[in-house]
Amino acid sequence: MKRKGMFGTQKTEGIMKKRRNRVFACGAMLLGGVVLFLSLFLVSPLSAAETLSLDDAIAEALSRNQDVLVAKGEAKISGNNVNIGNAGLLPRIDLVGSVNYQDNEEPSVSGLAEFTSTSVALQASYMLFDGFGNVYTFRKLKSAGRLGRFQARNAIEEVILLVSDAYYALADASEQVAVAEEALAISGDRLKRARLRSAYGQANSLEVLSASVDANADSVAWKEALLGKDNASRRLNLLLNRPVDASYGIRRDVSFDRSLNKADILQSAKQSFSAYLVARESVTQAEHDLGITRSDFFPELGLQAGYGFSNTLAGFKPGTDDLSGSFSAALTLNFNLFNGFQSSIRSQNARIELQNRKLLEEKALNELEKQVADSWQEYLNTLDILEFQKKNLETAELNFRRSKELYVLGQLTTTTFREAQLNLIHARKSIASARYDAKMLELKLKRFAGRLVSEEEVE
Repeated sequence: MKRKGMFGTQKTEGIMKKRRNRVFACGAMLLGGVVLFLSLFLVSPLSAAETLSLDDAIAEALSRNQDVLVAKGEAKISGNNVNIGNAGLLPRIDLVGSVNYQDNEEPSVSGLAEFTSTSVALQASYMLFDGFGNVYTFRKLKSAGRLGRFQARNAIEEVILLVSDAYYALADASEQVAVAEEALAISGDRLKRARLRSAYGQANSLEVLSASVDANADSVAWKEALLGKDNASRRLNLLLNRPVDASYGIRRDVSFDRSLNKADILQSAKQSFSAYLVARESVTQAEHDLGITRSDFFPELGLQAGYGFSNTLAGFKPGTDDLSGSFSAALTLNFNLFNGFQSSIRSQNARIELQNRKLLEEKALNELEKQVADSWQEYLNTLDILEFQKKNLETAELNFRRSKELYVLGQLTTTTFREAQLNLIHARKSIASARYDAKMLELKLKRFAGRLVSEEEVE
């Protein structure tokens, strides 16, 4: 009886063991189904959405971004101000009319005590010479027009770099999500194997707990990657003036311009880099300001001419009856002898301002040379790092494949397998970040060379 009871106990344990195996198998299948569903859920809407390239994103930003539109508007204002009329180089013409009623106790020169004078006149005035002040003013207006375009271009280039950075940040975030999904799938497969091995008595509960902890950690990393991708998408939508929750696909592949040359970039930057051109044009502005202040030491010669009609009628009788016409002309000369040293002080301040602007231009040139050198060196270093990352990824993939084979055969510990998995994840994340960092540095170098935006796009 005792032997029979023992046999019955063993049979019962075998049945329970089979049931546990079925449960673990069902659990593993369920986990795999969840991972597959999540991946399909994430990929299907994306594949159905539009695919936005970087060039499309930049074109959209140039037409919709508020900062770009404001910069273009400011440039138009500066261009509209470039007019000879704003510099006083055109005559002024006024139509003047007046009605004057007067009631005197004694008769006036005309013999009338109460009379009404009515006059209508067309008057013109023109400054013939003011020490070339109006000429320098017009030159300053033209310089201001160029300065406005440089400032608008600089603002637009800033937006283009922001859009590019946001675009590649979204691409990088998408890469991180893909890597996190793969890591989660690997951890899910490892957890399934650990449970099956534990059910068959080939592994202890510690291995199952370790696999469960790693799977949970990868789940957290996956959720954080999704959050980072959503934040990056909203940032790009804001720059494109789209709804913040708009969804679309992006292109993760990048190509590099191997024709870039440091000397050519620096030479082009001195002629085309908008931030430096702003500093250089400010010197021109200061030169014209000095010419304007020097005009105070010259006489002013003006011409005035007018033709009008007038009459004087007894009593309060405004009207245009019996108007008599008359023509008048005057040539005026004005020369200031002393104004409390105001002209002298303005001239001194203008010379100091010109010197300051020249110093700032020199500083801007030195900073430009440093920025080009730093960016170029960083660009080369990032390309080298990218090559190292590619080799590291190949090694990490080979190491993971071999580690997985040994782990499946039971010849590798879970700790070593997890280390190989983490090395692969880190390598894939690093190569994606290095690729996009290098591309952003390339765009920065193109901005120095003035290749980021054309003159037509500023208008």
